[in-house]
Amino acid sequence: FACPPVAHRERHRSQLLHRERLKRVGSIVDTRPPTPQPHLQLYGRDYVARKKATVEAAYSDLKMIQTIAKTMTRTPPAREHKGPSTLNGHARVAEVQRIVKENHRLLDSLESMGPQMSTRRMLEQDRQRQRYVMNVSHTKRLAGEYDEELGRMVEEERSAAEMQRRACRERLARLAR
Repeated sequence: FACPPVAHRERHRSQLLHRERLKRVGSIVDTRPPTPQPHLQLYGRDYVARKKATVEAAYSDLKMIQTIAKTMTRTPPAREHKGPSTLNGHARVAEVQRIVKENHRLLDSLESMGPQMSTRRMLEQDRQRQRYVMNVSHTKRLAGEYDEELGRMVEEERSAAEMQRRACRERLARLAR
C-alpha cells in the first residue's frame, strides 16, 4: 500500500480476522486433567468412613481374638473315654496359633502401608504437562488464550528465583560474619 494509514488499517483488520479464525481452532493435544482413579483410594477423601472402617476392623479383630482365647482356654467337658484320645491335639493348637500370628503380621503390614500413588504428585505432573502444552501451542498463545496461565507461571518462576536469591544472600551474610 502506498498510504501508511491505509496499510496500518488493513493490517489491523487482517490480524483481527486472523485472531477470530484462531479462536475457532480446536486443540489437537489432549489438555484435559487426568481421569479420577477412585480404585486407588479405598474410601477416597471420606475420613469418617475410613476411620469407622478401621475401628470396625479393630473391633472385629478383638472379638476374634477373644473368641479364639475363650475357645483355647475352656476346660474340656469331663466324659468317659471310650477309646484312645487324639495324638495330634497339640499340633492342631500350635497350627491355629501360627495362623493367628501370621494373620496379625499381615494386618500390621497392611495398616502400615502407605498409598502407592500420590494425588499431589499427579496434579504436579499435570501442571507440568500443561506448561509443555502451552509452550508448544503457538497459535493459542498468540490468540491470547493462555495469557492468565502464562502470567501465573511467570510470577511463580519470579517468586521462586527471588526466594533463591534471598536464601543465597542470607547464606553469604552468615559466612561473612
